Amino acid sequence: MPKLALLSAPGGPIELADFPLTAPAPGTAALKLRMAGICGSDLHIFRGELPLPCPFAMGHEMVCEIAELGEGLSTDATGQPLAVGDRVVTPYFWFCGQCHACVRGRSHACQNLMAGEYRTHEHEPHFVAAHGEYYYTSRRQPLYKVPEGLTDEAVAPLNCALAQVLFALRDVRLGDTVVIQGAGGLGINAAAVARTAGAAAVVVIDKINERLDVAADFGATECIDASGMSTHEVTERVRQHTDGIGADWVLEVVGVPGVIPEGIGFLNNGGTLLEVGNVGIGRTFQLDPSALVYGNKSVRGVMFYDPVTLAIGLSFLQHTDFPFERLMPKPFRLAEVNDAFASADAGLVPRGALVP
Repeated sequence: MPKLALLSAPGGPIELADFPLTAPAPGTAALKLRMAGICGSDLHIFRGELPLPCPFAMGHEMVCEIAELGEGLSTDATGQPLAVGDRVVTPYFWFCGQCHACVRGRSHACQNLMAGEYRTHEHEPHFVAAHGEYYYTSRRQPLYKVPEGLTDEAVAPLNCALAQVLFALRDVRLGDTVVIQGAGGLGINAAAVARTAGAAAVVVIDKINERLDVAADFGATECIDASGMSTHEVTERVRQHTDGIGADWVLEVVGVPGVIPEGIGFLNNGGTLLEVGNVGIGRTFQLDPSALVYGNKSVRGVMFYDPVTLAIGLSFLQHTDFPFERLMPKPFRLAEVNDAFASADAGLVPRGALVP
């Protein structure tokens, strides 16, 4: 029987469990995994920084092919016909469509996320996560067909890393300046998105030189190795590369609360910090709120994205020439999932990858 990766306890190990395949329900699809990413939030879950029950089915970032279509599902969300064998992506979450936020056009802030269809591996269809051999969609998860010519390595991070930063940076305008805290999978994708949006300066900060080397090939106009540097020194470097006034936008994708005050310090007057990385619960930081008041600075939390962002992301991948394959190095096999997580947790790769 096909396998699914389950986190046995915070900190691991991750174990592979066997489950039977079932027929997809009407309006849903049974998908066969082609490649999955190991996201920063997967690492937070692995470390026990999110209060989730174990055993827990791991993974959400993926590219798949259709194994079977349920009754009534014949096209993707853009109207393209679907058939067995087609590659597809799908958001890993769904919205209720009826809450205060949804009816006002802010479905990404749904107050009843995944309402009515919460799923666990303990019940059919069992395959409810990306680190496995199959994945079954719910009725509320739209599919988007992957164009020919795009590699699995380029597409696999789309439904989290790329779509997340496309949505987070949606208000960046021509000539803006952007600082990105962290050169992992999200940060490197963000550099490409910001540069394509017309940002005049894209400054990427990290403490791992190898990651910064990759960021330089993804649109970063300046890379700052913050290892051994004080916050003041890093801030001065940022100002040197943002017309002496600081950035219009700071994107935090490190996932460490302590860098948030630093990021606010990188902003110019009227700038906004986009907080994406800190999904772990219960961790705090200290901030003098006058840092926001004096200068009219803002902080915007970003957790999910509008599903159509996946279609935008596929077009982005088709019409840009950044070396996205570099983000997903040689993948681990599913049987090597614990080694894959150890590698990703150590920061040895921008984005860990798994294939069945």
